[in-house]
Amino acid sequence: MSQELLSQAEGPAHRLTLNRPERRNALTPTLARELAEELDRLEEAGSAQVILLTGAGGHFCAGLDLHWLRGLGEMPDTAALQHGLSDFQSAVLAIVRSSAPVIAVLRGTAAGFGLDLAVACDMRIAAAGATFTSAFARMGLVPDGGSTFTLPRLIGVGQALRFLMAGETLDAARARAIGLVDDVSPEDDLDADAARLVQGLASAAPSSLRTIKRLVRAAELGALEQALSSEGAAQIQALRGGDFRDRLLAFAARGAASADRS
Repeated sequence: MSQELLSQAEGPAHRLTLNRPERRNALTPTLARELAEELDRLEEAGSAQVILLTGAGGHFCAGLDLHWLRGLGEMPDTAALQHGLSDFQSAVLAIVRSSAPVIAVLRGTAAGFGLDLAVACDMRIAAAGATFTSAFARMGLVPDGGSTFTLPRLIGVGQALRFLMAGETLDAARARAIGLVDDVSPEDDLDADAARLVQGLASAAPSSLRTIKRLVRAAELGALEQALSSEGAAQIQALRGGDFRDRLLAFAARGAASADRS
């Protein structure tokens, strides 16, 4: 395993930490695939009653790493985009398919595909300073991690459409109020509150946890897979479109200007 994903047993739980703090844990296809493979390994081993998913350096995940995307060139090959997208989506599917409950422990930024990862999890607890944004529409893109399917189920159709289309950034209190996260804790208490949640879950019979998750989530799996397929096709079209290319160039120019000032 690379150092970009940390995997550690913590009693009845297993903690997976996205570890690219210098990029606010932005995902590359390699890291997303590694996350999926580690979730599958834990599933096969059957040793983790609960899985915690978190990020290093004070942030959860800033989404897709645009540096990786720019590295594909001005007009990326469709096959390369499809391959990368398959890697990203594999992480979402591995979360849902895992028989162990997966808890997103959220600090700092959860944006773009990072938000999609969080809403794919079974439960979400956030630090009071966490923020949430979809960000896709602002870049001329569409969600590609299943959030057009998962968000309406969590927060309702109207709230989901507003959140996805308007590109709003929600603070933790607002995210809790609309049901995007289940609990909000003071920053210093988040890990202790996550540990209490783990202990509560671990006190249940492991077979009951697995069966309850299967009963609740198995019915949605086929629909989620279809949503991911539809999102992927739309995203590849968007990635090759003029709206996104213009916004990507503007993003790169802002980054260069910031570097010059520093």
